[in-house]
Amino acid sequence: MTRKCLRHHRVRRDFPGGGASFFRAGRGILDVHGLRRLCCEGLFGCGLTTDLIHFTTSLLITAVLLVLTLRAARLPGTPAANILFAVCGILWSAGGLVGVLLLAAGMARDARDVRAAWAVQYSGAAIFPIAILAVWKPFAALPWQKTTARALQICAGISAMAIVAVLSTLRFSRGTLTRATAINAGIVLVLGAAATLRRGSTPRAVYLPSMAIVTALAIAVLMMLPGSGGWLQGVASHLILLMVMCTFLLFARFRLADRFIRYAVRILLAALWAGMLAGITTAPTTWEVLHRAQFPSAVHAFLLVLSVNALLVSIVFVDERIGKQVNRWLFRAPDYRAETRALGARLRDLHNEQAIADAVKDAARRALELSQARVKAIDGAAPAALLDGETVEQAGEVLVPMSSGGRVTHLLLVAPGPARPGLVSSDVDYLRAIAGLYGNRIDALAREREAIERQSREAVLLQQVTEAELRALRAQINPHFLFNSLNTVADLIVRDSVRAETMTLRLASVFRHVLAHSSRPLTTVRDEIEFLRAYLYIEEARFGDRLRVEIAVDEAASGEAVPSLILQPLVENALKHGLAPKPGPGHLSIAVTAEGSVLRLRVEDDGMGLAGRRESHGVGLANVAERLATLYQDRASLALEVRQGGGCRVMVLIPRGQAVTE
Repeated sequence: MTRKCLRHHRVRRDFPGGGASFFRAGRGILDVHGLRRLCCEGLFGCGLTTDLIHFTTSLLITAVLLVLTLRAARLPGTPAANILFAVCGILWSAGGLVGVLLLAAGMARDARDVRAAWAVQYSGAAIFPIAILAVWKPFAALPWQKTTARALQICAGISAMAIVAVLSTLRFSRGTLTRATAINAGIVLVLGAAATLRRGSTPRAVYLPSMAIVTALAIAVLMMLPGSGGWLQGVASHLILLMVMCTFLLFARFRLADRFIRYAVRILLAALWAGMLAGITTAPTTWEVLHRAQFPSAVHAFLLVLSVNALLVSIVFVDERIGKQVNRWLFRAPDYRAETRALGARLRDLHNEQAIADAVKDAARRALELSQARVKAIDGAAPAALLDGETVEQAGEVLVPMSSGGRVTHLLLVAPGPARPGLVSSDVDYLRAIAGLYGNRIDALAREREAIERQSREAVLLQQVTEAELRALRAQINPHFLFNSLNTVADLIVRDSVRAETMTLRLASVFRHVLAHSSRPLTTVRDEIEFLRAYLYIEEARFGDRLRVEIAVDEAASGEAVPSLILQPLVENALKHGLAPKPGPGHLSIAVTAEGSVLRLRVEDDGMGLAGRRESHGVGLANVAERLATLYQDRASLALEVRQGGGCRVMVLIPRGQAVTE
């Protein structure tokens, strides 16, 4: 017994049910031999599987086209022919699918229901040339072209009505009807393409699919002529499928076209994968494995699940790549995400409204290859839809609203131009994105300006508060200084009236200086030392020969700014608490030096040291410390320390570079 006979004997022994395909109730055991015979001799053998996949795919794609076209019907640039074509496609696909399902269910080809399904199918095919001519008609430029296009549309309408009338009788031969429909479409479309389409004036997205449709249809018609072999008619049916696919590309010319292409690519890939799955599950190798397996149903289920999962995983990666290639080829779409990121980075460095508007215009014109793009301030006469944030098209321009501060303030107006296909949804989404970037940057710029103005106001208020605090602190010094000076004058009136008169004049000079500088928080070191010399002249009259004063000022420090009356309280504190209680002569040293970025002010005496200062806390040192903190915060310092050899030293460090205001 041969190998083939042995295998057949084993199958008949394992599946005594003969060639029937069944699942045993409760067990689910598949008769592989019966299923193979059904597939080879029935459904798959007669090509019904291919027809099922073909018509299902076509029905889904045309349904998507119809839905998206109806959604975009209110937008300019949406061809009304899309709706007619989608209806034709649905009639063709739905009629063909119902006919195949009826045949698969065992109904005869000449049954009334099958013929009715074919009548619906071929009604769509008869009307189909009218939709194609409607797409081509706008490209007829010359008068004779327009006349020819109009005449062909009338002829296509008459022939379509004639074919539909024949179909309504349900008395037709399918072979004859197929040839008649194909010949009618071939003649009309070949003449229409010759009359309306020109390579130089027709966009590539229209010209290339149109030429593919005409070529495929012409070849298919020739192959369907009487006398052609069966294999030629089979090739012709595949050419018709190619023509249908190209037709979908031709009608993908409206606002939501990119979405339609994306959905159509996915549906086509799913159909292709379904065909591959059907081929895998019915391949001779698969049946060879099943015949040799001990549990054919389990192996068959495993192979089926494995194939389905592998195809589902692969379609994810293929779909993304094919979708990008189709978008790039049909719509020449750039990488909008990269363009948006680049514009956002550019806008962050711009601080002028006009520069921001120019950057947005350049980004729109460059990325979309537009003939014109501009930004315009909105006026009160704008359409209500724009004020609500919707994109509007009018007079060949797309108007994209640009919002800032919670309302629409500007418009981005773009014109695709005659050399560029109309904008699709991804293009409009990009325009909306860059319009949003404009609004965000304008809002951020307004916030930045508000922050600067707020900081400026706060600085002015802080300066006013600082000046008020300084005036209050100086007001504490003046009465204290006046009280001590008047005591000295009163003492001199008793002992030396001539010197008392001189002291009075000196005192008047000192207070004129105080009044002249009362509104100035800062003065120069030169003016401060000059004032201090006048003050010390008064104090020398009180101390007599007991006081010896030494003043040293760096030439580089004489023009630096210091707080007004900053040294007088320190000198008074040294005289009152350090030298006055000391018996015998005393020495007072005052020095101002410039050291790098700081100014050092030093007042030291060889008096009683810190003991006297702990017992008396006058306003002098505290006042100086508060003024330094008010003017310089933590950039200035005051230190009181014991002097080697007796006495005290007060050190003040203040930053250099302050300006003295007049």
